[in-house]
Amino acid sequence: MPMMNPFELERYFARWEFTAPFLLSASDTEPLAMSELLRLASPEMSDAWANLSLGYTESTGHPLLRQAIADLYTQTASDDGGEPPHAISSADVLVFSCAEEAIYVSMRALLKTGDHVVCLWPSYQSLYDVARSVGADVTLVELREEAGWAVSASEIEYAIQKNTRLVIINAPHNPTGSMPDHNTWRTIVKTVEDSGAILFADEVYRLLEHGDAVPLNAAATSSPRAISLGSVSKAFGLAGVRIGWIATRDAAIFRSLETYKDYTTICASAPAEILAIIALTKWSSIVSGQKAIVTANLNLWEAFMSDHESLCRWVRPTGGSVGFPQWLGEGSVDKFAENAVQEAGVMVLPSSVFRHGNPRAAMTNNFRVGLGRKSFPSALDRLGSHLRARYG
Repeated sequence: MPMMNPFELERYFARWEFTAPFLLSASDTEPLAMSELLRLASPEMSDAWANLSLGYTESTGHPLLRQAIADLYTQTASDDGGEPPHAISSADVLVFSCAEEAIYVSMRALLKTGDHVVCLWPSYQSLYDVARSVGADVTLVELREEAGWAVSASEIEYAIQKNTRLVIINAPHNPTGSMPDHNTWRTIVKTVEDSGAILFADEVYRLLEHGDAVPLNAAATSSPRAISLGSVSKAFGLAGVRIGWIATRDAAIFRSLETYKDYTTICASAPAEILAIIALTKWSSIVSGQKAIVTANLNLWEAFMSDHESLCRWVRPTGGSVGFPQWLGEGSVDKFAENAVQEAGVMVLPSSVFRHGNPRAAMTNNFRVGLGRKSFPSALDRLGSHLRARYG
């Protein structure tokens, strides 16, 4: 059975995230302060926090947390012109200690040697490399910059085989910030459902759609066997809380994940669950604040590129807190990133970390920028000074 490759993105962050003075590639949004979050708590949740017992929690998740997650799907459902979304109940929600655990458990519990998996690329490495480590055959459906990083429903359909077990979609997409329109999304959901495969939708950037865009209906509300992956890390600014979840209306899938989870964390952190309940209860105000930061930084970046049009360009993202500009300057994007962090203390994430475990794989000269932090303007100023000094 193949072993997992080193997680290139996480290894890169481990090297620079806490040593570089300026981060320009973080994928999460502005972290909330503990005091800020606790001020949002209801009297009941303030009491729950103050009198919290630090023992084991329920393996499926705190009942109030599971209900808050289910309510979130109800409150963010939309009339997208297709079939009305189905309700998600608290019994359809399984809480994990971060989205990464949910990905790992899902791939290990649902796949076996000889299964086939379809996954978008570039994407977060664990979405396909854990599947490979199980012995599954993975087909990567490449998003192309010249096509606006658009997801092609027909390419996904073409990639599906008779033994396809999972089709993995990430929308809004990391690292490009693209997302399908509602018609394309409905087509993808139906295509996967008709094939007999399971749709695994990484929706951790959901609710960070740009402008007046309406969120896609969650996969779990759109198809009876689909899986929706969520987290408080991105749209809620609570990456340090380490709470993620899976929502699915398929009881057999739920039981498989629940059973495998007994061999990982068993249950989530008691303090983390209370903090997540507070955030999800007040999700609208939190997300509105994060979206305002993303919008302001998006405009700053576009102005920055106008001033440095010979060095970078991009396809403007339509959702999420990241974008994927192309480096046009001298040398490779890896050399640009190395110079930026070592000479100016600005960390940018080169596209080479998305090489899907093959160090010789071809990759465009792109780099990821993170749009969700309040420190973005100062990091951008520092990068601008560096570009003028080194590249003229």
